[in-house]
Amino acid sequence: MPIQKSYQPLTSPVTWVGNKKSIRDILYEFFPEGYNRYIEVFGGSGNVLLGKPPDRFEVYNDFNHNLVNLFRCIRERPMALLMELGFLALNARDDFKVLRSFFNHEEFHDEYLEEELELTRIMLSDCEAEEIIELRITKATDYDVRRASMYLRLIRTSYASMGKSFASQPFDLDKLNKLIWDTYHRFQPVIIENQSYSVLIPHYDRRGALFYCDPPYLETEHMYDAIFNWNDHRTLRKLAGDCMGYFLISYNDCP
Repeated sequence: MPIQKSYQPLTSPVTWVGNKKSIRDILYEFFPEGYNRYIEVFGGSGNVLLGKPPDRFEVYNDFNHNLVNLFRCIRERPMALLMELGFLALNARDDFKVLRSFFNHEEFHDEYLEEELELTRIMLSDCEAEEIIELRITKATDYDVRRASMYLRLIRTSYASMGKSFASQPFDLDKLNKLIWDTYHRFQPVIIENQSYSVLIPHYDRRGALFYCDPPYLETEHMYDAIFNWNDHRTLRKLAGDCMGYFLISYNDCP
């Protein structure tokens, strides 16, 4: 299905291993006519979604919670994210190693959270305290702008955007600002999910649905944080075969 020439394709602020931006025009040619909902199962950078005009119903999904948190912050808290990016310096290999250590060991935490929760219990009535505690915990875990900004810098300055080795990549905040704002506007109607493919596909499957899947390729699974093994490849194949909607899968050449 050709893309409308009047639509200006966008570029994601997220660089990602396996990014399909360079071939997305080829992918669009395989989109069926008349589909009524678009679901990106292994969303990654989101460049396939960003390169096409909005559909009436769209879903971006990825199993990587750091990536999903980043897109949620872009959509819901762009100003806070841009401010955090402006204050967060990353100019050398040592800074990169610190970021990588955080994400390798999941060392992100609110250092004052426990103290704040305890003081809340002391100073407020039980009913009031529980309400404040629930809000405080939610704020500490959802839409984590600091985590999102550090993750974005980590992947944009790493070799092949894998977040594993420093690549001395230039980090132009002015250019990145525009990409974030473009994505902010484009993602406003998009549903953002953080689900396994095996949960997401049955949930959104309808006649007329189009699932685009760009899973880890066979024998390249080690390049991704999420575990995707031989059984997952087989499960995805079965889900595609049983699907009521349309399926398009990017894959490597294998038997």
